[in-house]
Amino acid sequence: MPLTPFHLGPALAVKAAAPRYFSFLVFGLMQVVIDGEAALYMLAGSWPVHRLLHTYLGATLVAAAAVVLGRPLLGWAARLWNRMAAPDGEGFLYVEPHIPLVAAVSGALLGGYSHVLLDSIMHSDVRPFAPWTDGNALLRLISAGHLVLACVGLGVLGAAALLAARLRRRWAGRASG
Repeated sequence: MPLTPFHLGPALAVKAAAPRYFSFLVFGLMQVVIDGEAALYMLAGSWPVHRLLHTYLGATLVAAAAVVLGRPLLGWAARLWNRMAAPDGEGFLYVEPHIPLVAAVSGALLGGYSHVLLDSIMHSDVRPFAPWTDGNALLRLISAGHLVLACVGLGVLGAAALLAARLRRRWAGRASG
């Protein structure tokens, strides 16, 4: 299914583990662009729906574009969001507008490669190593149910860790102020 939120679960866990070195925004952009390809083919009624962008080669190309073009665009979007949702520059809705290069690269590469990996396990029309091979040895490596459960579980753990870190920072700020 295109534009599924399940891909975001592992990203929340990575963001919680390495917040300064991973961009959740760039990761999210990768999910939208890659699944946008499948959505277009689904709307056109064309099979297969998972094509170039659902390969490691395609994901690499999208990652390069996400770093070069997406990084400044997402920074602008975050500043716009903050003006509307967090005008005081703080609070739960505040989004850091500066995306360090290393965070953008890791978000793009992990976003693209994890997307191809997860979809390779779940979808029969994914050819992750095309154009070099037409096979997919990852298909049904684990059941779709277990895959979704793992993504949701990682998301819950990551979200809880991020929330706990944010609350700790907030309480530490109040104690020192």
